[in-house]
Amino acid sequence: MHKPLKRTSYCDLLAQGLTQDGDDISAVERIFIKDIKREEIRFAWYKEEMNGSKRFIPRPLDLTEEELLELLKDGVNKGVFSNKFRKSLKNIL
Repeated sequence: MHKPLKRTSYCDLLAQGLTQDGDDISAVERIFIKDIKREEIRFAWYKEEMNGSKRFIPRPLDLTEEELLELLKDGVNKGVFSNKFRKSLKNIL
């Protein structure tokens, strides 16, 4: 496992795909939940602050199909999804 991109008391951020529209940032993330010792995929919404940092917004992430495809593409390119998951998804499609 690679060094986490970010650590919090809740989880380690292992990989992250992003798209941005204005100050709205959509994310698909591979995270390691510390309490249950399990990797999960999280869809998240952030707002870009004036200083360029990202602020997590605890609300659902709503996207058009086109926006979701772009987010998934970036997530695939940045290693959010395992090869096993990608193969399974391909079989579904």
